Amino acid sequence: MKEIFTLIAVAIACTGCGDNLAGPGTHSLSPPGSLAAFSADSTHVHLSWTPPAVASDTTFRGYVVSWGITSDTIPAASSFIAGPLVHTAIPFVIRSILKDGQVSSSVTITWAGAWRFDSPITLTEYYPTIQTGAPGMSAGTSTTDPRVVQMLDPDAGTTLDFYLYGLAGAPLNLVSAAGYDRGWHQTVFSTTTTSSPDLNAPLAAFPPDNTFTQPTAIVAGNTIYYAKIPGNSGQIYYVRIHVQDLGGTYPNRQIGVRISLQRISGLPYA
Repeated sequence: MKEIFTLIAVAIACTGCGDNLAGPGTHSLSPPGSLAAFSADSTHVHLSWTPPAVASDTTFRGYVVSWGITSDTIPAASSFIAGPLVHTAIPFVIRSILKDGQVSSSVTITWAGAWRFDSPITLTEYYPTIQTGAPGMSAGTSTTDPRVVQMLDPDAGTTLDFYLYGLAGAPLNLVSAAGYDRGWHQTVFSTTTTSSPDLNAPLAAFPPDNTFTQPTAIVAGNTIYYAKIPGNSGQIYYVRIHVQDLGGTYPNRQIGVRISLQRISGLPYA
């Protein structure tokens, strides 16, 4: 009987003894978190994420990034540029991987290559009685490219997305077309901006959708703005707008505009 009680005591004492057989400092294999994407250029996507806890272990190898028939294994980084790619929606699948070959569950983000217009389009501020240059712009759609728009163009009501405006002594603003006529395009700008000399600024993520709340944005040189542009049949196109200050004095201040346009409606990774 004494031997039986001794065995029961040993069994109770060892309950859970195998829970940490992997050794101290190890973690369950989780996929990367906070997966984000944006267009690095017209044919490449910049993917970024936060590493799982296991990434600090010596057993960690890196990540497997897959799209279509392509699959790359990369070291313990927190970003990756994939391409060249075609202009269509592509699911990107990412898993964590250990040195022994074990892989985690996957995370996925769908991205499509944005169309880039890196040759600046010049806009001149809107001044109703003396108009020496085009103040407005169509940022483009699934079938049209960005172009300048005069406020009195016959098709301005269906093509104008934003225009350049500022009173004497006041800063310039990018203004939604609806600021000129409430029935025109209701463009909204994100509260997020990025300082950059061009459209190639590396981002951690595209701005969240709940930041697109402003009908105007104060102009600053060498800055990227983010906007949602409405189509004429319920579409929503996301754009990045790079502004370069070209100088001038009121009422002839000018900016140069570069556009990164996501032609697939509703997909924010321009």
